[in-house]
Amino acid sequence: MTRISLHLSWALAVVNFTLGLELSAQTLKPSGALNEDTVKLSEFTVTESSDNSYVASESVTGTRVRTPIKDLTFTVNVITSEFLQDFAYFEINDLGYTSSVNNFDNGGGNVNIRGYGATSYLRNGFLRLGLVDRVNVDRIEVIKGPAAAIYGMTTPAGMVNIITKRPKNRLTQSFSLAGGSYGTTRGDFNATGPIGTSGRDSYALSAGFHERNYDTPWAMTRSKTGSLAVQHIFASRGSLLVEFEWIARHTNPIGAIPFRSIANAPATARIQGLASELKNFSQNGPDSEQNRDVASLNVAYENRLSNVWSLRVGGAAFHRHSLAFNNGNSTTFDVLTRRLTGRTASKAWISEDGAAGQIDVLAHYKLFSGRLDNKTLFTADHSQYWKYNPTKQLPSAVNNNGNFFAASLNVDNPDYRVPAFAADVYTNLSRKLVSRVDVNGGFLRQQVTLLNNRLIAVAGTRVDNVTFNFWDKAAAAANPASLTTINKFHDFQFSPMVGVNYKLTPALAFYANRSNSFSPNAQRASSGLNASETAHGVDYGFKAAFFDDKLQFTLGGYYIDRTGVTATEVGVNGATVTTSAGNQNAKGAELDFTWRVTRDLTLLGGYGYVTARTVANGRDLDSIGRRPAKLPAVTYGAAMKYQLGSLLPGLALNAGLTFTGQTFPDSLAGGINEGASSPQRGYTLSHDGRRTLSLPSYTLVDLGLSYRFRPAASKLTQGMRFNIKNLADADYIDTGKKAGDRRGFYLSYSISH
Repeated sequence: MTRISLHLSWALAVVNFTLGLELSAQTLKPSGALNEDTVKLSEFTVTESSDNSYVASESVTGTRVRTPIKDLTFTVNVITSEFLQDFAYFEINDLGYTSSVNNFDNGGGNVNIRGYGATSYLRNGFLRLGLVDRVNVDRIEVIKGPAAAIYGMTTPAGMVNIITKRPKNRLTQSFSLAGGSYGTTRGDFNATGPIGTSGRDSYALSAGFHERNYDTPWAMTRSKTGSLAVQHIFASRGSLLVEFEWIARHTNPIGAIPFRSIANAPATARIQGLASELKNFSQNGPDSEQNRDVASLNVAYENRLSNVWSLRVGGAAFHRHSLAFNNGNSTTFDVLTRRLTGRTASKAWISEDGAAGQIDVLAHYKLFSGRLDNKTLFTADHSQYWKYNPTKQLPSAVNNNGNFFAASLNVDNPDYRVPAFAADVYTNLSRKLVSRVDVNGGFLRQQVTLLNNRLIAVAGTRVDNVTFNFWDKAAAAANPASLTTINKFHDFQFSPMVGVNYKLTPALAFYANRSNSFSPNAQRASSGLNASETAHGVDYGFKAAFFDDKLQFTLGGYYIDRTGVTATEVGVNGATVTTSAGNQNAKGAELDFTWRVTRDLTLLGGYGYVTARTVANGRDLDSIGRRPAKLPAVTYGAAMKYQLGSLLPGLALNAGLTFTGQTFPDSLAGGINEGASSPQRGYTLSHDGRRTLSLPSYTLVDLGLSYRFRPAASKLTQGMRFNIKNLADADYIDTGKKAGDRRGFYLSYSISH
């Protein structure tokens, strides 16, 4: 049986299991006519209606249970779909209005939170490895720090949870078309409504298309999205949701700006800066691609069995594929020869399959005549993940043959020829890894509300039993004797957490939280390491919800300590050995707020300050005290939406400003090891100049004007939206060393029923 069919069989098993639960539940509950409000009884799903104000009062990401944000013991931020629409987020590639979040990578799933990188995110609570489209997104929730370990293994950064749109019983349909600068074309279609006349079945159908170019010649992005969700409400008041989604993203990617290099300069001064004059230069030409696609199936059954017990059973399966050809970027530009050096043509495949199942059981009950309000949550889950990623390169003889490929590219007269892929041409197998991860996990969380609802105390722990299987087939092909057995890495981890939320006044609360997380890495097994990275973090501060929750803010600080980071030490006789001796920490302060000032005016914003440093890094002594790469110490953003009904009903203005502080793009790269004649041979005491190179801060301003109207005697609502992005035409380089978009103009038209 193939992995894909196995994962689909898991999902079908979840469906059969939930139907069995439903039949059992129906013997306990009377049947009756129900409507969509039944689903709102769920303790696991946020169902608050939108008022187009960007203000979200509830979250599920931080606790797995629907909880008011003001009652949480840590920080969770929410970005609504209305915000994405108003600010023309044709792609979700920037969360700049959320504090301490930057460098969001839609394709790969990477994001930087509080100074650490997260390499994946969640989709409706299940693992997702990149690719998201706004067309079916209801909201994006960000949980920061090690508290994200409630979902299992994660970096101490936190986690982004993409929550998709659910079916509704009221028939609505909408279509929008947008176009503008950079050859942008965007189309969105959404439809939701009842199936049949029973009132128990409904659907949500979404389809999206997006295409754009860049200032770099030949660079482009094209994405296609389709999703279908079907929901059934049972007579027992349970609901079953089945959702399928497919996303494909094709790119000729823009490259990171290379470093200016002088090959004959002293080793410690070879890197002179960034070659900003090449920020719009195509490093790979027209024959370059980075294509990704993912198909996923999600199943969720929810039932409020009684006034005490609630149940959720979920399953997910996905298949993700990536293909990259001739898109590796050179890191250096030799200013004397005016050439990009170190180019190698290659073709890389990544095939990933995953499946997971989970059960959440919640007991909500009161003790001592109602003085103690308790919520006990138990979660059990199992997941499996496979990854296969071979890479084949041109062999040295062909790579250095200018008749086929320019390994050193002259930027004044570039030769973009590259041989078409063929197995007998690309014969250098540089990578062929196969890995499998099996996780059996559980989560137990106890929440108690007491003192007339003034104090909320939470304690819990996550437990995970993780097994990695890791095959390096490229090494085995080169030297069969080097790999005779499967590398295995087994880990068993507890990740406890404890927190409090104390209401100083009905509208103002003090919160504090202490959490652990762990982050195993399959490739650690190949280095002989049998322990995971771990981290612990503390959050503290104030949460407020004034004016009937119209003004909400979180003001707080945090500290995160990360240990067991992979590092290289100098061993006996100058030999090197890989250890788990690395240590990093981060601390900072954040402010996030949303304010529905009046019915017509809404404000939101965030400010983040983070100081993250390398504390220990094995033999690399020069890295101690340095800030992680791509991390701005200061970020902030503020946005507003104002309904101009006094001028013209349906007219609205939105505006926003974001600031990204100075960053060091490669602060831990380019280290120089001491030679054999040095008393500290093997140790890294200096660098080639790149660690101190920084990118300047930049500020972006966006504006939007929209008008919604319904012609007389028509059932159709129409809308026009005009957006200006980067109003001041800032010329900047983003934290990924890529040239940012200059000023752009965009116009969209929508029609809905």
